[in-house]
Amino acid sequence: MSEQGFNSQQDIDQNRKNRRVILGIFGIPALVLIVSTGLYFLVSSKAVDLGTVNNGELVVPPLQFTELPLVKLDGEAFDYTQPEPKWAFVVFGDQYCQDNCERMLYLARQSIVALAKKMHRVRLIYVTNNGIDNVLQQRFKTEYMGIDVISLNDNDVKQLFSPVKIDPFKANTFYVVDPRGWLMMHYEAENTEQDTLNTLGKAVVRDMKRLIK
Repeated sequence: MSEQGFNSQQDIDQNRKNRRVILGIFGIPALVLIVSTGLYFLVSSKAVDLGTVNNGELVVPPLQFTELPLVKLDGEAFDYTQPEPKWAFVVFGDQYCQDNCERMLYLARQSIVALAKKMHRVRLIYVTNNGIDNVLQQRFKTEYMGIDVISLNDNDVKQLFSPVKIDPFKANTFYVVDPRGWLMMHYEAENTEQDTLNTLGKAVVRDMKRLIK
């Protein structure tokens, strides 16, 4: 074989190696993405049970709730990690929180109570775009002691949810935030009839008991 032919064969072999490297670099992450996405949909549809949470709807990708400019009604900055990092149920509403809003707030509170010994590991947060009126303020003092009320601009909320196809203000919905501040799951009631809320509440409690270690 001539020197020129030998060099040509080397070039061919090297090109093949380069293609394999390129395929490895781009192909493996793509394969991982395909497999993980498929697994997510199998778990979501309950076709596969991994023994994990399977009642709430996962938020993919999870959203960093604590990156928002969270402020209490008195204007003081709200520190999610104080007095200690906890799970949170978050309800978005207006200054009155009536009808569906009230029912979801009630469901979130009762689900926390039903956690019994673990109830201290979950906090309730109400996010409003325009403060709260006197009637709601009084109800919070008497019926929702310990609730955190946060003032947040609607545009900030919409920006947070922009990576996902979820309407943050959709009725009959509340959200779960983990102790690190990631909004990672939501629950939606088909209606606000008491039987529906009771069934959903039991599902919420089952999920949270698995999550809270």
